[in-house]
Parts: sequence; structure tokens; C-alpha cells
Amino acid sequence: MKGIAKYTGQVCPNIQDKLEKLKHESIPFSAIPSGRFMYEVDNGRERHVVDLTRKACSCRIWDLTGLPCKHGISAIVKNLEKVEDYVHPCYLRETFVETYKEIIQPMPGQSEWVETNQPAPVAPHVYKPPGRPPKQRKRDPEEPRNPYGVSRMNKTIKCGRCQKEGHNARGCKAGITGESPWQRRDRLAKSKAPSASVSTSGVPSQGSGGGGGAARGFYGRNLGVSRPPKFQPVGGKGKKAAGSK
Repeated sequence: MKGIAKYTGQVCPNIQDKLEKLKHESIPFSAIPSGRFMYEVDNGRERHVVDLTRKACSCRIWDLTGLPCKHGISAIVKNLEKVEDYVHPCYLRETFVETYKEIIQPMPGQSEWVETNQPAPVAPHVYKPPGRPPKQRKRDPEEPRNPYGVSRMNKTIKCGRCQKEGHNARGCKAGITGESPWQRRDRLAKSKAPSASVSTSGVPSQGSGGGGGAARGFYGRNLGVSRPPKFQPVGGKGKKAAGSK
């Protein structure tokens, strides 16, 4: 109550902020008078009828919220009147002060309640709809979902493969060649294989060591690269050479 006592506006602060946003949104609309308090509001895309006497608009937002909609604000400004004069009385500062001027009386705990012979109240049956319950609260229609995030709504999709708009990489048809997945993998593996002279006869090249042989290339083919000879100790082979000594 101390904060509202210092406030000098006619309408509550939260409602005044909403009215300022609606005033900004009503700029593109033009109101054409059709009488003293009847107006036709149009912006080239939508058209509505505003009746200032009944405080109503054909969009029905004014009827549901008690606040003038952007069409009604355009008609009020055209009629050279204040928007705050057409706000429902429940949003006024005087109504707020009158509502909360009385002290809320304290209430004791349940253990001190007076017992009566009336039947105990039964909790109502709560219907649980199927599916996972929502975790997010119900936001105001004008409240953004995430003020720090960037919305992807009304944005054109761009493909990351061909860099064209209208589709994504999954639906891109730029690289379709009519080959199956295993044919494509085979073709890519062949293109990535190292270039080497392939032995057509499959016989190991001469000059290699005793245990040497042609190296095995991709797909079981023999390449012309010979293996290095095995290491042999000086003086014989292994344990036999050591025993002779």
C-alpha cells in the first residue's frame, strides 16, 4: 500500500504499461468516423468497427479484457479523448486502494478450529487428462516465451549442403546420383585409397626378404610394395646359434 500511495497515475502501473504498448501498436491504423462515436478502423489488411458509446470493438478484445484494444485506441485518439477514460473501473488506482484498505484479519491454526457436527468436507475429484502434464506456467498473450532466445518463426530455411533456401540438408536433392548407399561408400573409399602401382600377377616382387611378400592393399589386392626383411641375430638363428657356442 505504501507504493501505490505514492503513485499519482490514474491507472495501475502494470495496466499503464500495457496501454503504452497498445498505443504504439495502434499507430498503423486509421480511424474513419461513421457518426459521433462510431468508427471504422482499417490498416490495409484488417478492418474493425469500434463503438465508443458501448466501449466495444468487433475484434471482441475490448469486451473480454476491459482494456481498449489497438483499434479502439485509434478511434479514441481520433475522437481527441484520453485512453485512460475508457479503461474498466477495476483497473483504476482508486479501486485498488478501496479494495485493500481493510485489514485482513488473522486466522488461527486448524488445531484451534471449533468442532461441529457437520460432515467433514470431501476433496473434489480431480480429473487427470492423459499425457504428460505441462511444466510451464500459462503466460500472458503479450509475454514473450524466452526474452533471451531468438525465435525461428517466420524465418526461411536454408540448406547446409547446397546453400539454397526452401529446404534443409535432409531433403536436399542436389547430390542425388541414383546409386545405393553401399555403392556410394565403395566409390568414396576408392577415391580416398593411396595411389600405388598394383601388381597384376599377385606374385611378390623380387628382392624382398626371405619372409617378405607383397603388401595387401584395399579389397584384398596385392600392391607392389615389398615387406622389409625379418631381423636375424648375428651368428645363426636364435637358440641353435647359442647352443653351438
